[in-house]
Amino acid sequence: MEGTLLNGRYRLLELIGSGGMAMVYKGLDTLLHRPVAVKILREAYASDPAFVARFQREARAAARLDHPNIVTIYDVGQDGNRHYIVMEYVDGEDLKSLIRREGRLSVDQAVDIAIQIAAGVGHAHRMGIVHCDIKPQNVLITRDGVVKVTDFGIARALSESGLTDPEVVWGSPAYFSPEQAAGERPVPASDVYSIGVVLYEMLAGVPPFRAEKPTALALMHLREEPQPLSVHNPQVPSQLDWIVRKLLAKELAARYRTAEQLTIVLQEYRARMTQVTTGYGPSFFPSTTPPSGSPRPEVGVKLPPARPVKPAEPVRPAEEEVVGRPDWLTWFLSAVALIAVVGLIPLWALVYRAWTHRQQIAPPTLSTPTATVALVSVPNVQGLKWEEARTILEAGGLRFVLEEQKGAAAPEGTVVRQDPLPGERVPAGSEVRLFISGKPVEVEVPALVNTRSDLARTALEQAGLQVTEQVIWSTQPISTVLAQEPPPGTKIPAGGMITLTVSGGTAVPIPIGANLGNIVVLEQAEVLQARVRPGEVFAISLRWRPLTNISTRYVVFVHLIAPDGNLVAQEDIEPLRGTRPTDTWTPQMPLWDPHQVQLPGNAPLGTYQVRVGMYPVGQPGNRLPVLDPGQANAEANSILIVRIEVGP
Repeated sequence: MEGTLLNGRYRLLELIGSGGMAMVYKGLDTLLHRPVAVKILREAYASDPAFVARFQREARAAARLDHPNIVTIYDVGQDGNRHYIVMEYVDGEDLKSLIRREGRLSVDQAVDIAIQIAAGVGHAHRMGIVHCDIKPQNVLITRDGVVKVTDFGIARALSESGLTDPEVVWGSPAYFSPEQAAGERPVPASDVYSIGVVLYEMLAGVPPFRAEKPTALALMHLREEPQPLSVHNPQVPSQLDWIVRKLLAKELAARYRTAEQLTIVLQEYRARMTQVTTGYGPSFFPSTTPPSGSPRPEVGVKLPPARPVKPAEPVRPAEEEVVGRPDWLTWFLSAVALIAVVGLIPLWALVYRAWTHRQQIAPPTLSTPTATVALVSVPNVQGLKWEEARTILEAGGLRFVLEEQKGAAAPEGTVVRQDPLPGERVPAGSEVRLFISGKPVEVEVPALVNTRSDLARTALEQAGLQVTEQVIWSTQPISTVLAQEPPPGTKIPAGGMITLTVSGGTAVPIPIGANLGNIVVLEQAEVLQARVRPGEVFAISLRWRPLTNISTRYVVFVHLIAPDGNLVAQEDIEPLRGTRPTDTWTPQMPLWDPHQVQLPGNAPLGTYQVRVGMYPVGQPGNRLPVLDPGQANAEANSILIVRIEVGP
């Protein structure tokens, strides 16, 4: 589609992203001569009025948003069967890529990014819009460090009615809120929870919950508590850990209600921590973490500093008690005090005589006056570059010494630990030992292809790397590693992510997603036989999903192509062996369509292609056009499903 000109104005340059509902291209606005991002609804859905209506509705809702931390919507349009949204092009990278490259972010960087995310989402909340799918992949960061939240494609206007589909689960399982996991309607506090998950991942390097299946992730959001941030990153201050745990509270009432409130809290936290690092400003968070499973008392959004206690004024006697009559009690007490003082004069004389005599016989001693020692509070410089830490310490009247912390997972020159600890009171001029990270520890990725996935995972985790697996259809033994990314020999920072492509055997469905003529989508194929002999039957099941009411009867063909390119065996038959012809199909009605192809006894040996397509009854030369092959390859409107072996 590169090079296409939409409505004579927007030229598509290159594909930069792809999602389940749309594809995103970098483009050029030829009228205003500026780069843009163009989001185009997939052709598989363009002919469905419900999908088009949702697409346009979401575009209109997002176009109302005008904020520096939200990707701007420029235009919404249609060119033929292509429905598109034109957006601001962001020159940078998404937050997920940054986390994968850097691992854990510094506290200051994570807080700054979270403030910008919350500011943008908070603006949407004021406009009555819930994002519903906040995740690092939907957070873009420019080269200047400006954060922009994108993909309000599944956002819904709260002011509108009838937009909630009870059958739809909004959001991404790793980042959605407990109420979304329970299938309930998302609210602004749901976005607040998702921002908390993103902030946790920035500080820890990993999300709070990880599981292979979405169902398991949903249950973890509903029932389990995340590990304390200190387990992953001891440098996270307790005050920030308290905020994150509040964001990840299971109960809606225990979180901040909107992202705008969260913005104010994080800005106040940053300002207070700046005061603490310079030796000023009291702590404003409790030292203990409230239980996450039950509602906590709401912390005020504005966190004012502690007010100084006003000294009490002296109590003055009433005038009528000191004027107008003699005070006989005062005269009596004065006389008693005078007699006591006079009686002590002889005692004073004896003491003076004894002290004088001792001074005459005792050797003289040197007396050293006791100096008043000024105490200062040690500022918190953890997470800062050592040059910044030096400036802060010297401004506070303290000295410093550097020591390298081996194996620290932080950018080079970052203070990862300090002694004395922040907040301790020490004499002015004391020395503070700063432990700084050296050059990042790099791990060389080992060769893992053809090994068992469990052994590969163990080896990678022992090397300090993270692992994610993608299970696919394969003729190789189950759990065999088929591919890896990055490749062997690549050096990556400790804590980096390795993706393993693993064999699931032949029982794993093969994803296709091919669009045939905007009429039907071939979603999946099941092929249980990876090897057949000449004369045997090859079986395959196809899963179709109609996009519209079909008025024509179609034939499905399954062709087996020999290594020399010749058609050796085929089955051309209406779906489900004629029991349900295509002219009875209705939209979104998934159908499994089994086929059996008889191989001739003299079939040549070798690797065969299994190809599938569809044409009207009696018109084999008029195949339905493959408009989008999805995850497969297509040629001459014939979709390549898989390759099998024909052998003895």
